[in-house]
Amino acid sequence: MQDRPPPREQPRAGRAFGALRHRDFALLWSGSVISNVGNWMQNIAQAWLIYDLTGSALLVGLNGLIRTAPFLVMSLYAGTVADRMDRRKLYLWAEFGMLAICLGVGGLVASGLVQVWHIYAASVLSALVGAFEIPAQQALLPHLVPRADMMNAISLNSLVRKGAQVIGPSLGGVSVAAFGVAPTYFLNAASYVVLIVMILMMRTTNPPTPAQTRSAAGAIADGLRYVRGDAVIATLLLMESVVSIFGSFNPMLVVFAREVFHVGAEGLGLLQSAAGIGTIIGSVVLSFIGDIHRKGRLIIAGGVVYGLAVIAFAVTPWFPLAIVFLILTGAAEVSVGATRTTVMQLFTKREMLGRVMSLQAMSTRGLGPLGGFEAGTLGTLIGVPYAVALGGLVCIATVLAAARAVPTLRNFTGAGREEEAAFLHESRRPVTATGESAVAAQAPSPDPVR
Repeated sequence: MQDRPPPREQPRAGRAFGALRHRDFALLWSGSVISNVGNWMQNIAQAWLIYDLTGSALLVGLNGLIRTAPFLVMSLYAGTVADRMDRRKLYLWAEFGMLAICLGVGGLVASGLVQVWHIYAASVLSALVGAFEIPAQQALLPHLVPRADMMNAISLNSLVRKGAQVIGPSLGGVSVAAFGVAPTYFLNAASYVVLIVMILMMRTTNPPTPAQTRSAAGAIADGLRYVRGDAVIATLLLMESVVSIFGSFNPMLVVFAREVFHVGAEGLGLLQSAAGIGTIIGSVVLSFIGDIHRKGRLIIAGGVVYGLAVIAFAVTPWFPLAIVFLILTGAAEVSVGATRTTVMQLFTKREMLGRVMSLQAMSTRGLGPLGGFEAGTLGTLIGVPYAVALGGLVCIATVLAAARAVPTLRNFTGAGREEEAAFLHESRRPVTATGESAVAAQAPSPDPVR
């Protein structure tokens, strides 16, 4: 199958919600909305099931930790696979794998044979499959939207994840109460089917660049050398890792609800939702604005604002003001995260994109669970509010140090890198029956990448 030709009249890139004007991205985004909601519904059912089987909150929490090691171990290899095969096909096979795992656990629950080790085993398998899913999906984006709509596409993806996090758990609780655990698993299976159908309907293909290194170990080494040799990408990954470890404090919100604000379970729910509301607001604003020229400066400013908001939340004694600061942390986090991912998408050579996206997934989703552990451990020594405030200070210091050390990142706008412009230009040219390019004037040349 050949790459699909571009439409005759390309929509002006960089507009509000411009990414949704591209058919294949709109299909992928719509399927992701449904699938992410289904995943959060299953998470609620899964936690309920583990607690029902064991009566242990510790074993409920252990399920999340169990996923971390397999994900980290598999991610680097998964990135090399994403760079060696059609990313759409890899993404499709990953979703089939997720569907099979979901149906397997749902069937065990429905038959009454499920045991807690079944759930843990399924979590390990889903972590392994998810290690392929994330780089395949992220590395596919440049083939679905033009470069000026890239930030808009990533903002909309952030909106999917965070919006589902607000809606999905509530729907999951209703589903478990009304229908039971097994039907909730099957509802999530149906959401995977919807996403699979949407992927099958996509026309975009992305033949991989011929691999220069045959072995997976060599490809991983090439990816690590590439990242180490590029100051911008290495700095962004370092920033993400630091924020994941020192800026993630969500598990500590229960301490704030009970010991600081004395607001009980209802207040804890508000604290949990506030940051999610902020990320939705930030994602909508970014999607509405479209492309932002000074991407590097937005990363720096947003990182500082995030750290300041974390510190302000940690030290404020007033619950309503704490809610405001948490909303601000969510908006700043998604603004920085979407822009950071956009810069990496634009800055990375296409043949390395899968490996770079796998490293990004490791620095965020892989290291994220360590954030609560760090805050809890330090909190036992100096108090949780001070531990969270110190984490915010570390985030600010890291961002400012990166801005000073890497001027290219600070001044990044998304212009340059001629070889990437040539790649994107060739990938969007229609091909005639003789194999020659159609009239180039019908397809405007894309902006250079750096």
